Amino acid sequence: NLYLSSQSRANLSILLLTGGWLEAMHITCQLSAKDPKNKVLQDTIGEQQIILEQILILFDLYKHDENMALLLADLNNLKSAFEKIKITTTYKAPTSEVVNGVVIVKDNSTTTVEITPDDVNNIKNITSEIRNKIIG
Repeated sequence: NLYLSSQSRANLSILLLTGGWLEAMHITCQLSAKDPKNKVLQDTIGEQQIILEQILILFDLYKHDENMALLLADLNNLKSAFEKIKITTTYKAPTSEVVNGVVIVKDNSTTTVEITPDDVNNIKNITSEIRNKIIG
């Protein structure tokens, strides 16, 4: 990122990040399609809503770049699919313990992801469309 920024090509850093994230999403969605009862995979997909929001903030910096704007439109379409998912975090105070002389802090908060198989399928399809545009 530092190198690309120094070369006035910071947008490439965002594209690399987004490409890696999209590929991971593609793989996770494909695995979930093969095992539709796997709640862990479904929750993992749903939690990506938070990452997508952060990626969109970065893309907003380059919305006037024609190439970035095309991908931004596709990512906003994906964002629409994620908006049906509800993520609830219940805060519980962390606890700590000493293990082998090292303090380990345990996060006791819990997160609940409300996502349906239709949501997963929709996200899978949009992610695949975006991926196919990029690699095609």
